[in-house]
Amino acid sequence: MKRLSALLSILAFLATPWVAGCATDGQTPTDAAEEATSQPAVGTFDAVPLLGDLTTGMLYGDIWERPQLSKRDRSLVTIAALQALYRDQLRVHINRGLENGLTQAEIQEVILHVSFYMGWPTGVNASRMAGEIFQERGLPFTPLASPWVESGDSPEYTEGAYAAIPRLGELRNTLLYGDIWERPQLSKRDRSMVTVAALQATYATNQLRGHIARALDENGVTPEELSEIILHLTFYSGWPTAVNAGGLAATAFEERGIPLG
Repeated sequence: MKRLSALLSILAFLATPWVAGCATDGQTPTDAAEEATSQPAVGTFDAVPLLGDLTTGMLYGDIWERPQLSKRDRSLVTIAALQALYRDQLRVHINRGLENGLTQAEIQEVILHVSFYMGWPTGVNASRMAGEIFQERGLPFTPLASPWVESGDSPEYTEGAYAAIPRLGELRNTLLYGDIWERPQLSKRDRSMVTVAALQATYATNQLRGHIARALDENGVTPEELSEIILHLTFYSGWPTAVNAGGLAATAFEERGIPLG
């Protein structure tokens, strides 16, 4: 019994600093808690100050100021990439997008469009964030109309990506390209830009190749704008995604006789 009592006393002694929140000598747990709360809050870049310097000096001081893309277009592709990546920073850039000239309807349409490429969960998450921001700003919730444009007869898919799932091929024609890409809330140029942004961010190489071609050949995105989108998104989705997208763009430029650099 004495041994048990001694053991319990030792365990209680050892547990005391942990339970008390690691109070120092002479401090009560309340004293330690008050001291902790009196310390200044840890800033975003306190642990890596150079990252803060680069954010201010390089990202916002240089990249966002380059004339090859307007700030409105930079916000457009940044929102698309951050939705695709499911990032909390999307909230900041929805606000920034409104300040840079994007309308509420355009932001709603970006979220809808990107959802078809990156999945419904990304759209639900982005929609929730946008709804909170619109409410904070006193913007009305305006539903987006859907004309549901039918594209006519859908071809039968007997080979390629849709051979095993013909219904997916039908939806591609009637819903994705027949309706979503035809909606007037975003131009086809804008839709190509947000699609390229989302596909670069998620390293979707095969689909990105096709949409780089579509952007250049059909939807009015210039080679200079395409290069700038890839550069801009380096800071949001990382160097490897930019190297991958840059290689695809270089091939597309060479095939079309567009000078590199």
